[in-house]
Amino acid sequence: MSDIRVRFAPSPTGYLHIGGVRTALFNYLYARQQGGKFLLRIEDTDAKRSTPEFEREILESLRWLGLDWDGETVHQSRRLDRYREAARELAAKGLAYEFEGAVKFKIPPGPVKVYDTVRGEVTYDSAEFEDLVILKSDGYPTFHLAVVVDDHDMEITHIIRGEDHLPNTPRHILLYQALGWKPPKYAHLPLIFGTDGTPLSKRHGAVAVSEYRAQGFLPQALVNYLALLGWNPGTPQEIFSLPELVKQFSLKRVIKSNAQFNPEKLLWLNGQHLRALPGEDYEARVTEFWKERMELPPENTWRKLITLYRPRIQTLGELKEQASYYFSDATYSDPETVRAIRAQTSLVELLKQWAESVSELPDFEDTTPLDQKTRQLAEGAGLKPKDLIHPLRLIMTGGTTSPGIFELMSLLGKAVCLSRLERFLA
Repeated sequence: MSDIRVRFAPSPTGYLHIGGVRTALFNYLYARQQGGKFLLRIEDTDAKRSTPEFEREILESLRWLGLDWDGETVHQSRRLDRYREAARELAAKGLAYEFEGAVKFKIPPGPVKVYDTVRGEVTYDSAEFEDLVILKSDGYPTFHLAVVVDDHDMEITHIIRGEDHLPNTPRHILLYQALGWKPPKYAHLPLIFGTDGTPLSKRHGAVAVSEYRAQGFLPQALVNYLALLGWNPGTPQEIFSLPELVKQFSLKRVIKSNAQFNPEKLLWLNGQHLRALPGEDYEARVTEFWKERMELPPENTWRKLITLYRPRIQTLGELKEQASYYFSDATYSDPETVRAIRAQTSLVELLKQWAESVSELPDFEDTTPLDQKTRQLAEGAGLKPKDLIHPLRLIMTGGTTSPGIFELMSLLGKAVCLSRLERFLA
């Protein structure tokens, strides 16, 4: 077991978002890869905006993603005395002073070097910094003091966080030195931008983990995709399980340039993970997802439906949209094609013959006789099978694409198929 200790420190003032998860993931992967500890701290000193609901959502999202943490969760709100003690210590050393009821840390002159695993050595001139408020007039610490005291007390060895925190790091190093503590090592991750080159936000689509969960994304797909935002495995491999990521992860392969969030790539990756699930696992997941949202069809029909659509859906949530014509009557969005079919007297007659022919079948469970009768009828009229199959697909589904037409008819059942055809021709 190594002595490496990292932490993820979200604030419960909002939902866990994509950027936060990527930070949590990189900390988790590094800890697990090194045989160290991955710790969780809730930074809840913003009493007005922090809520138990947001905290619960953050914890549930981390568990859903499989990012389990070690030990007890630390809450900053329960450590206020410790921060005040540190502020008093700095004041007693003459390194901090009271100002309008608050406590400010005196920034000492001189260069401050930050040794960053991703960025390399970055030097700051402390003359650029103003004295730093470390304790507010209400007795609550600022982020700067709380994070330094916590990371020291939690024995954090490596701080892995977003690049937006890099300007805070020299100030934190100065606080470490003033308190007589050894600073941890730092790694600042590239920021995540949307496809338009601006920082990721709601205008680029969903940003909260809970939104992706509600849309039917798989946790392993989200983890896989986020691992590739700012980290390069050094191989062409794109599909990773969490254990594979743990095995291959290295901070040395974190890239410096900003990462671009591509929703289409995430959707594709999710489809890959969905199709890679063992059959029983897929059935269990899609059933659990939809039973909370609607009354499911009979078990045999449901199994047939989800099997038919497995190659076609990218997320669990797409099922009802893709198979909308199963759950409600077909709606025809292309009236010109509908008119064209109805205007062909010979085709209308052929459709009526098809209805009479398949009416003889006891049901549509077995697709073979359905297929045979359709092809024989088309060929007997001097047509190709597709000349009859395409109109039938439109009539049954309202659209021009679907899974195999005979499997679809088997799913809908004989009565529904004949009823839709009759209504279409009426």
